[in-house]
Amino acid sequence: MKKTITLLTLMLIAMFGFSQSFVMINVENQQETENLFNNKNLTIHYYNDNFVLATAKVVDESMIVLDSEAFSGNNVYTLVYCPQTEQQNYLGDRKALYQTADFVLVKGAAMPYKNDGAVAIFNKEAKMTVAHRDFPVVTVENPTIREMMNQVNMDSLEATVQHLQDYQSRMWNSDNAFAASDWIAGRMAALGLEVEQQPFYANTWYGSGQAAPNVIGIQRGTLYPDTYVVCGSHFDSFSYSGNCPGADDNATGVASVLESARIMTQYEFEYSIVYCAYGCEEMGLYGSEAYASRCQQQGMDIIGYFNNDMNGYLYGDAIHIDCIYPNSVAQIGDYYMNVANIYFPEMQVRHVTLSGGDSDHTSFNQHGYMGIYPFEDVDHYSPYIHTSNDLIGNSVNSFAMSQRYCRMNIGCLAEIATPISGPVISCNPVNDFAVEYPFMDDYALVQLTWTEPTEGSTGTLVRYDVYRDNEIIAEVTDYEYVDTISENVTADYFVMAVYDDGCESASETITVQSVLDIPEIDFNDAEIVRYEVYDLMGRMINKDVNNLESGIYIVKYITRNGNEITKKIVKK
Repeated sequence: MKKTITLLTLMLIAMFGFSQSFVMINVENQQETENLFNNKNLTIHYYNDNFVLATAKVVDESMIVLDSEAFSGNNVYTLVYCPQTEQQNYLGDRKALYQTADFVLVKGAAMPYKNDGAVAIFNKEAKMTVAHRDFPVVTVENPTIREMMNQVNMDSLEATVQHLQDYQSRMWNSDNAFAASDWIAGRMAALGLEVEQQPFYANTWYGSGQAAPNVIGIQRGTLYPDTYVVCGSHFDSFSYSGNCPGADDNATGVASVLESARIMTQYEFEYSIVYCAYGCEEMGLYGSEAYASRCQQQGMDIIGYFNNDMNGYLYGDAIHIDCIYPNSVAQIGDYYMNVANIYFPEMQVRHVTLSGGDSDHTSFNQHGYMGIYPFEDVDHYSPYIHTSNDLIGNSVNSFAMSQRYCRMNIGCLAEIATPISGPVISCNPVNDFAVEYPFMDDYALVQLTWTEPTEGSTGTLVRYDVYRDNEIIAEVTDYEYVDTISENVTADYFVMAVYDDGCESASETITVQSVLDIPEIDFNDAEIVRYEVYDLMGRMINKDVNNLESGIYIVKYITRNGNEITKKIVKK
């Protein structure tokens, strides 16, 4: 009997442990949210300024029970931003767990409403956002940071947007999305970043499987390499029908991140900077959730996160910024306003809430990190997103605005990361440097050839300086140069790639020994002035016979009076 009671007790405990309720609790202020995080009866999975979503061991009157068996039969709930007037059409036969004027909450994966905005809520424990460090108070411009801002190039931004737009579609699990991930990774690697493509699995309403991987590029700080400031964007696109070129949503954000990296990698900073591009944002922030969750698990010390999502559609005449963030991260919001006031005092920047959508900063906020979302305009953002018309021209109508957003991204990152000095100068040498020197009469024609340097130099290539015996003998812009040296002379050649930032990078050095070693012949004392070497296929080989590989060759001797004499030789 005693054993039976014990067994029943254990079964009841097990049933109690596995039958927690999924609940909503409304909050009025930050303190109430913090109290709920300290409540051992609750595991909070999502929170904002107005409510928390949690699993509760014991339900009380403060809770709205949304699902009596939390996460049973699925691993996700979805918060879909949808205006009340459209909710019935959106839901159809599907049942909502909860509805407000701005959103519906459903069980399982769900497609976004037609404009934007879905947040997948996983069976993971959220973390209250805390400031890891005080944000700097900016009182005057930093000349080095202004120098960085001034390098933001609208043509560079447009080139990135155009490239991503040309995929026509970057749906989260499409071949094009994987190709875009690879392309972004290649761009980051060319800048010298530590690059990782983070794989992750997504279980969405559109299907399940491996999503195009996140791309993470790290620029290590020189003093505090394990403390980070992060910026990010999503590269996937979405449309209910037809193509989804995603120029504004969100090729513009990717362009800002890559342009920031292009410029900032020319400088050294005390703290590390992370540049991110996420997959599968449109289905519910899956990509950024995968990365931010891992950051929390690894205990990454992230000072702040700056999101880049839609910054190319200008409504009105004046460039302005709407900053989206919850009250729990007001410190980083105030910091952003501070940077804007110092570097762009004429620009309007306001703190707003977005009732019709969300973006990747939320993933960082949910995992305890300060994150903010500068946005083009909550009331008048591009009407073309999620359609085949999200293109440069109508949807992205102002690269001047994209330039300003990118400059602000650089300013916020750099003021925290703290530049140490001026730009780090680096440049690459020429590739495939080679020398060939067929002999003429009593001299050798030395033909130098090369190919252009690899990408990644901080400056723009100006010219090539050709050196012989450590002295410049020519300045050229082509990929070859012909020099002459006398018989029985030794000379050292190399080519220097010269850049506009003063950086110079030398090729390897090749030594030429112009020893005329014509095979002995006896053709009635004919005066030989030069010779040519051919292979057995009749192709001329512009090499000294001393440098030939083993084989059989035909040597054509040209005499002073223009006669030609041929002889077969064997090179051992």
